[in-house]
Amino acid sequence: MTSLTARALSDTTLPGLQGRRVWSASAVASHALLVMTPARLYLLPAGHATDGVRLAVEAGADLERLLGDAAECVNLTDILRADLHLDDLTIVLARATGDATLSFRDAEAADDLFTKLLHRTRDRLRLTSDKPDPLVAARGPLGVLAGVLLATATLALTASAAADLATPDAPAWLARWLTLLATLDWRAVCGVGGAAAAWLQVAAYRRYRRPPTRLTLASADSPTRPLPESRAS
Repeated sequence: MTSLTARALSDTTLPGLQGRRVWSASAVASHALLVMTPARLYLLPAGHATDGVRLAVEAGADLERLLGDAAECVNLTDILRADLHLDDLTIVLARATGDATLSFRDAEAADDLFTKLLHRTRDRLRLTSDKPDPLVAARGPLGVLAGVLLATATLALTASAAADLATPDAPAWLARWLTLLATLDWRAVCGVGGAAAAWLQVAAYRRYRRPPTRLTLASADSPTRPLPESRAS
């Protein structure tokens, strides 16, 4: 019996678009051109001439011949981890052979590339973010808020009743404190406490709703990579 073996098709030689996506220097700061195929990502360095290159890519040209050694080729299967830093629109691709860093001028372009990378590596990489647990993040301001409300209520009640609490046989130190409290207007105390409580509510809400600053594609057993100081701050 005769068996036939067909050579695996390459996404760089098939005619037509074949799932290709192109980002040019108008949206990319680190490279002149980025081309993603179903299996690879081609990185053309900044400053390289791109006249007619994008049209040729979109027409289905052989990328190996078209770009040659000028472009760095990243196999998507070689990517061990991908970090999208939302603060500076940078994507860092970690590989065993070294990292590749992509910087973008346009947030939509960075999100587009990262989303397509997610779809094409979802069989082995999972999406995570550095967004903390909302309740844990807001726990600090909420605790201080409870203390401020309690202190305000206690001080306002004490100030309003200070004159009635003074007795002729009270110790000197207690009489001085009650005299001082009697000079306070409980309405002013409530106003200051209410302003502090309002500020703490805003702080708690911001922490509760704080968006992530980094999205990560990594395998479940991939070690967590610490952020550089410039991005962690």
